[in-house]
Amino acid sequence: MEIHRHPTLTRMWAPVGQQPEVPAPGKNEKKVVYGGVDYKTGQLTYTLADSKCGVSFLAFLMALLLAYSGKKIRLVCDNGRFHTTKAVQAFLEEHREQIEVYWLPPYCPSLNLIERLWGHLKRTVVANVLYITLDDLVAAFRKGVRRLTGNRECMGFMFDHDDFIPRPLRKQDRIAA
Repeated sequence: MEIHRHPTLTRMWAPVGQQPEVPAPGKNEKKVVYGGVDYKTGQLTYTLADSKCGVSFLAFLMALLLAYSGKKIRLVCDNGRFHTTKAVQAFLEEHREQIEVYWLPPYCPSLNLIERLWGHLKRTVVANVLYITLDDLVAAFRKGVRRLTGNRECMGFMFDHDDFIPRPLRKQDRIAA
């Protein structure tokens, strides 16, 4: 995901008849966030970069290997160009015993649960606020992440959905033997 100094705008409350104003910077600046969530614990591992590219994604993959040393990583990825560079593919092949990648179909962000986290952080941390500097924006983002990471109970927006929670079989779905 990208975080921008130019504020993400979302709906907000305001007194009747008073139009809220959100200032914008003269020049937009951004950071790219690469991240992964441990679905069991809610722990977020992420890196920040200046751009979307294979080298920055490789740095994230190395951070994952460090964070989950000795454990098998199952990573869900979309088909972003930076995920499929030759260097990334070679790295994934070299580390196939440690990282198993599940590739999503193109243009299906709704299938990747981390998109729910990115949306939540954009709405609750960076929306409707002009941060004076890029460092201020990054600090606010990190604070928002610290508030959530490892606290799966606070991450219901990611995990508490009908498509993620197994349902008991209904009577008509059971097969009689």
